[in-house]
Amino acid sequence: MVYWYQKMEDPEQIDSPNVMLTVALYSSIWCTLYFTLCLVNYKRSYEWNVRLVTALHALTVTGLGLWCAFVQGPWPFTDAGGRSTPLQQQTICICLGYFLFDMSWCLYYQTEGPAMLIHHILSIAGLSVCAIAHWYGTELIACIIGSEASNPLLQLRWFLRETGKYETILGEIVDLAFMLLFGGLRIGVGTNLLYTYFNQDTDWLGRIGGSALYALSWLFMVNILTFACKKYTKKIKKWKASSADKHSVLKDNNISDKSEVVATKDNNHNVRARKVHQNGFITSKNIQNKYIGSVTEQLATDDVIEFSVSRTDVITS
Repeated sequence: MVYWYQKMEDPEQIDSPNVMLTVALYSSIWCTLYFTLCLVNYKRSYEWNVRLVTALHALTVTGLGLWCAFVQGPWPFTDAGGRSTPLQQQTICICLGYFLFDMSWCLYYQTEGPAMLIHHILSIAGLSVCAIAHWYGTELIACIIGSEASNPLLQLRWFLRETGKYETILGEIVDLAFMLLFGGLRIGVGTNLLYTYFNQDTDWLGRIGGSALYALSWLFMVNILTFACKKYTKKIKKWKASSADKHSVLKDNNISDKSEVVATKDNNHNVRARKVHQNGFITSKNIQNKYIGSVTEQLATDDVIEFSVSRTDVITS
């Protein structure tokens, strides 16, 4: 690693073949890590292991990107459009090596849709241009931070679903944190970055690349907002229905005289009566086995019948 930093002290000393060798080296490292996980963690699926690699890559390049932007500089909101620093160049090569590996994996297993494949193609194209030209490093590092910072949360969400822990408070926290971080970085900070980038002394190629990534971010954001609307609308409806059902049960604990209900027989030969209220909600009550007579005899042949019961019949909630 020290060798590469020494070679990159002067960007003019680095030619394209050496850059491609660096990218191939990092790609092979990500590939080796994946196959090692598959051997060690063989009880898990291939997707489980590749998502571990994805999360590790996101944490790595986000950490390097934050150091580039906040510690080493230059600042992307004021000094974009210049030569890439050695650390920026290394971060770009690490990221490009990963995307080449991940793109190959996605094509082989055919797990991703068109939007994600377009995202990979644009990322590989932009990273390749920056790596070969030793240019646009400042603005690309900002894009890497915005794109990868929320990725570990996305992978954690998938792991929770796979382990059956998604429908918990932790799953809700991860979902909300991911949506807020994604929207805040890609749309909030991204909008400001694109605006300031166009107002700086930057060229047309960088502006086209930035606009394409920004448009893709909005495509993902629309999908996230659609998911959020469906998810929380469903939860609200379910909560309202549950609250109304509980209120209906408390209001009418017993089936009223001569109420028309629908009875069903379960596997234990218990009779279950459902009373339909005027408000459309259903109150379910079990009729014990000691309730015998024509109703029980009819249930021996018909699983569902309509009948009338009075308050004196034996009914348990």
